[in-house]
Amino acid sequence: MQTSLNHESPSFHFFGVIIFIIASLFFLYEFFLRVFVGTLAHQIIPDLHLSPQHFALIGSAYYLAYGLMQVPVGILVDRFGVKKIMVFASLTCASSVFLFAFSTNLFFALLSRLLMGFGSSFAFICLLILVSSWFQRRYFAFLAGLSQFVGTMGPFLAGGPLVHLLLKSHLHWRSMLNQVGVFGLILTLCILVFVKNKPRDVNKIVILKRKIPLSLLIRQLLTNTQAWTIAFYSATVYVSIALLGAFWGTAYLESRGFMQVYAASIISAAWFGYALGCIVLSLISDITLKRKPYLILSAAIGLIATLWIIYVPLHSKTLYGLIFFSLGVAASGQNVAFATIAEHVGISIKATALGLNNALITLFNAFVPLMVGVIVSLSASKHHRIDLLTHDYIQGLIIMPIMYFMALIISCFFIQETFCKLKKENIVLNTDYHPVKPVVRYDEAS
Repeated sequence: MQTSLNHESPSFHFFGVIIFIIASLFFLYEFFLRVFVGTLAHQIIPDLHLSPQHFALIGSAYYLAYGLMQVPVGILVDRFGVKKIMVFASLTCASSVFLFAFSTNLFFALLSRLLMGFGSSFAFICLLILVSSWFQRRYFAFLAGLSQFVGTMGPFLAGGPLVHLLLKSHLHWRSMLNQVGVFGLILTLCILVFVKNKPRDVNKIVILKRKIPLSLLIRQLLTNTQAWTIAFYSATVYVSIALLGAFWGTAYLESRGFMQVYAASIISAAWFGYALGCIVLSLISDITLKRKPYLILSAAIGLIATLWIIYVPLHSKTLYGLIFFSLGVAASGQNVAFATIAEHVGISIKATALGLNNALITLFNAFVPLMVGVIVSLSASKHHRIDLLTHDYIQGLIIMPIMYFMALIISCFFIQETFCKLKKENIVLNTDYHPVKPVVRYDEAS
């Protein structure tokens, strides 16, 4: 097996910047698709004649497909190349949006959400691969954080701005989704025209080494307790923002007396907190050369925020916005965990470990909302009601502080500090070094 190490990718290659912008827009697009269903719950549930369990099911279908694809994504990208995969993935996303817009029952809505999750599962991994191919290594952390910020503008736009747009334009939600699908087709065309797998002028060092059997790689991952511990931390620290931001948040706040437009704006504050937290927490963690304190801090903030959201009734949009913003900052702890797990595993299983981390996050995001939907429905049916009240939502959302308490215990007692150092790191040789050849002088014979 041969491994290519890029010694020096072009220093902010102009074409690389264009590719980064397009890949980041695809990440934003898939993030928008991930959460818009929660924002439009008020319109979608009656139009498709859905029960709370069915609504939770179509929301979870996205995460189920997304999570199951996380490990195969890397294999497929290696096999077919980033460009082909991105064209296929973005086209799948756009097509699934049109399918959802024309859905009239649970089956087609569920199918379209599965396709959305499948297509979206490639976005972030492809973005990271393009960053590593087109930019020098010292820019990787910054660009990864920047891409998280850009991507999180997707759910931000899918919150308050989306509702404002619907109200001002008097668009039906189906017409709006058709426009979102058209944007996806334009994005697919941009990927087809502009994206390239890697620059041609990259200096490489090729290392020939014996291929490690897949069974051995799997055994290494299964026996790496830190990888599993950090992955469980990531899932528990992130699931609450997905639960509120993509499923029940808008409906819960409406039950508290807020209009849909205000409820959606509060949800947007959570995603903005997540976007900002991804950059700030990671930057501070890099500067201080520590990971664990920020993992603990994120879990603690999330525990306080979720307890406040559930048990302290507020009537101020501003206060709710601040609390949901704090929840977003807490969820950004998974971005620090993303770096931590990469530092805890060997190079040979790093990609698989990152896939494991993403897989557990998305599988939690798939099944926890389903469980909450069942609990909310049971609470309502117990009192022979069809409409859901605040009490019903609280019964299901109690799981949020439980998740953050688990994350706090895991980060305090089970995750080991890495001090921002890789467990194993290749020594990269400087290809620009040219030893000075000795000058041999031959004197003429006298």
